[in-house]
Amino acid sequence: MRNRRSIILSIIWLVLGIGVITATYVAKLDAFWSGLGSAFICVSVLQLVRWGRYSRDAEYRERVETEAKDERNRYIGAKAWAWAGYLYVILAGIGCIVLRIFGYEILSLAASGSICIILALYWISYLVLRKKY
Repeated sequence: MRNRRSIILSIIWLVLGIGVITATYVAKLDAFWSGLGSAFICVSVLQLVRWGRYSRDAEYRERVETEAKDERNRYIGAKAWAWAGYLYVILAGIGCIVLRIFGYEILSLAASGSICIILALYWISYLVLRKKY
């Protein structure tokens, strides 16, 4: 059931990507939209290839399922997200200061705003998880 849903979702992304690229040329939109459509198409094709291999290759399927269910991999994934969050806050903080020094007030404000959003999400997540565990 999960495989069918993922395949259908990948096909939807493929159709959406083709639609965005078509709309880009019909409505003469900027290159951002054609790039976004191309990204949708690439990701959906890669997912469809992956699911095709998953359904045909038993060894690959076993390896993917082991990686998905392995407690060590889950722990490493959680640690990687934590490190990414820490590094993002530090780099955005440095960027906020450097951008302000060089006179890019709007970009500095965007960097500081993103830090506030991340910290608010962290705080809310902490409160929810503290009650849960």
